[in-house]
Amino acid sequence: MGVPFFFFAAAVNGCPFICGRNTAAILLEGAGFRRRKLRKELITGVVDSVERDEQFRSIDTRRRLALAQGLPVFSVDTKKKEPLGSLYRPGRCYSSAPQPVYDHDFPHLATGRLIPHGVYDLHRNEGFITLGTSRETSAFVCDAIALAWERHFAKCYPRASEILVLFDAGGANAARSLRFKEDLIALSQRLGLRLRIAHYPPYTSKWNPIEHRLFCHIERTWQGLIFDAPETALKAVERTRTDTGLRVTACILDTVYEIGRRCSDTFREIKDRFICHDERLGQWNYVVDANGFCN
Repeated sequence: MGVPFFFFAAAVNGCPFICGRNTAAILLEGAGFRRRKLRKELITGVVDSVERDEQFRSIDTRRRLALAQGLPVFSVDTKKKEPLGSLYRPGRCYSSAPQPVYDHDFPHLATGRLIPHGVYDLHRNEGFITLGTSRETSAFVCDAIALAWERHFAKCYPRASEILVLFDAGGANAARSLRFKEDLIALSQRLGLRLRIAHYPPYTSKWNPIEHRLFCHIERTWQGLIFDAPETALKAVERTRTDTGLRVTACILDTVYEIGRRCSDTFREIKDRFICHDERLGQWNYVVDANGFCN
């Protein structure tokens, strides 16, 4: 088979010419062309760039202060839902025989689904994944954080009185959700800790550290696997390792969560006793304390 050639419409001495791929690459580079990836930079919504940058600086300051004081800093998010069953997943993995799956990923072929929720410790470079089998709700998010603390992180921070938690601004942990804030108060009471909350501005969730420090490595571990049961995904998560020392713990949460749940009728009247918003960018920064006072 011969070397493929490229036809250039541009004329040399008034005549088009044909050349090989290496010559074409040199000519294109000389003309200012290069192979580029598409860049996700166009914002789909309206965001105040000044407030966005100020919030990023505020989060960075809070992170540095908490780490200097030895307080835990958790980056929290829910990964995309994963269907269970003999369904195709991109990537390859080692096996002793071919692994047949359905030729289409129709929803009715799935035997269930997983909702992977992650808590990433920025100080210790450790992650905790909760594999839910029901729905992604604010109650599920708070229960997953509680499990991560009680089963793994509490022993790492025995003297902690406060946790800095970094969330996205939307989804089940939306910054505007009163239901989520009510569940945060219950979480603070359950853990016996004060929660300092910081949300990344809308449309900036890809800068949440958990995305590129934990979830990307779990996705690599899951490549080419058939999720025939939640335990299969669980074992794969716990095998996740990196050269920089990342370690991951996981558990399965079978609790059934109802959608459409509303906050209590009296919550709007009493929420200021337990939630203290910052004077600046208070819509994204606040403290939750179940003891009824905020500093």
